[in-house]
Formats: sequence, structure tokens, C-alpha cells
Amino acid sequence: MTVGSNEPLLGVVIRDEKIKLIEIEATSSNQYRINKITESKLENPFHAQVIVENQHIEDYAEELRDQIEKFGFNDRNAAISLSSNLVIIKKYPYDEDFSDEELVDQVDWEVKQFSFSEKDDYIIDFEKIESDSDDSKREMVIVAVREAVIDYMKQIFKKANVRLRMVDTDVFAAIRAIQKNYECRDGEIYALICIEKDWMEFTILKGANFFANHSIPFEMEAGKADAELNEDLSQLISKELRKLLLDNKLGEKIENFNRIFLYGDMVQDDTLELLQNTYNVRIDRANPFRRLRFAQNVSVDEYIWSRPETFTICVGLALR
Repeated sequence: MTVGSNEPLLGVVIRDEKIKLIEIEATSSNQYRINKITESKLENPFHAQVIVENQHIEDYAEELRDQIEKFGFNDRNAAISLSSNLVIIKKYPYDEDFSDEELVDQVDWEVKQFSFSEKDDYIIDFEKIESDSDDSKREMVIVAVREAVIDYMKQIFKKANVRLRMVDTDVFAAIRAIQKNYECRDGEIYALICIEKDWMEFTILKGANFFANHSIPFEMEAGKADAELNEDLSQLISKELRKLLLDNKLGEKIENFNRIFLYGDMVQDDTLELLQNTYNVRIDRANPFRRLRFAQNVSVDEYIWSRPETFTICVGLALR
């Protein structure tokens, strides 16, 4: 789900305390090479409030510009993703007999239902969900983001002298990274779980297609031992996965998933191991580098090399 063109892009993620960049070149059909990759720490953490208060644009632009110049990124056409707390993602049924004009009218009407006021200006994109069955039910997914958020991002990239060609969402960038690196079979159900510092995103794929998602805030209780924290996190993940299964009539057990991928900056070894030992289903860290090649002269930080799941969204942005 995108806003913008489909040109080759530099993937940029600005999130919490980090900025991540990756440059990927398509060498042939379905063959990709990573030419540059890096991440650095932000002096001013990025979150929704800085957008509301219109803060730190110059700081983020300077950091983006410095990273591009320091590591010699060649592509000045960039894509950035937005986290779930900055976008609205909804799924709705539609009449397959609708004309394109009627479908646009329905999308406009649906967006007005969740707008907080008539003055809210949204940039909207929508896409029909491909079905992997003969089910007559037709659905579409709508993504809406306030224009003020897009304007804020545009200012950062303009000041950094980088062309912002596309705005994507974490959810769909991560899906693209999985699609390009793993075999997603029709009729099978996959779960993608993004674990960050204070929130988690859960996405279901049916085959290779988006089916459902939701996000939750969470905060681990201070003072608890690591074993207790991992147990709490494992239980929370299990609870949310079961809820997704039940709400979408896909089953009742975690084993109804064919495979589960964890990604994001806060995937812990002990949490992953606990989930793997609890359920009879394959649960892995997502590896967005799995089918990609690295250029010979690429210098990869050891942390990035050992934790590829932290670059899932960034890779998905650059895989066009």
C-alpha cells in the first residue's frame, strides 16, 4: 500500500531512537543486491508527538543528510514508512459489481466514518484484497494518513536534499520483505509480529496476501526478572494471536498458523525460544536478507548482520 510512484527507491526508516537506510539494486528479475546499509542513533527520538508539535525537522534532516554523505548512498529517490500509530488501516467488504467511481465514493464514505472532525484532511489509498479461495466475499483495505504527517515528512526530506518518492506503511513494507524472501503458499496462514519498545503489530497473511492486522501498546513492568518479562511477553503474544484467529474465524489454536515471523528492534532470544518450545508451529526471526545478495564492498555492522529482523521494514521499502 503506497502513496507515490514505483521508481527504484532508497529505504529510510526513522523510528524511536534510530534512523536506518538501505540501498538495494534490482540486478535482474527477482534478483536484488544490497549496495549500502547502515543505522545510527538519533539525538532526538522520533515519535508522534514531535509531529504534533512540529519539532526537530532540521535535526532529522541533518542526520539523514549526514548518513547519506558519510556512507556514499547513490540513490536520492527515497521511500519512508509510517508506523501504525500514524496511520489508519481498515478492511471493508465491497460489491464486486461497483464501478471504479462507485468504489472511490465508498472509500470516501468509509473514511468519513472514522474522521474525528470534518476538518481532518487525509491522504487515502486503497487496494482490493486478492482472495486465495472461491469465496464470493470481496474485501478491500483502506489506508489513511493525515496530510499533516505527510507534510512533516516532506519537510525533512526536502531539507536533506532527498526526493521523497513514496510513503508506505510498516505493515505493507514488512509484508513485501516476507513475500520476496519466503515461499507463501495459497491456503496457508502466516502471522507477522513486529515487536518494538512500547508497541506490537500483528499481521495475518493468507497465502501471500494481506488479510488482517492490529497493533497494541504494551509496557513491561519495571523491576521484574528477565525470565518473568519474557514469560509475560510470550503470554501477551499468544493472547493476541488467538484473538486474531477467533475474530477472523481462522481457528482457535496457535497451531492453526502455518508459520510465524517475528521482526522489529525488540525481538529477544529468550522470548523467541519460549514461543518455539510452547507451540508446535515454526516460529522464526524474519530474515529480509535471505534471498538478497550483498555487494562485495558492503560494510555491514555486526549487530545488523546478527539481527537481520531489525531491518525487515527498511528492506521491504527498497524492494520495488
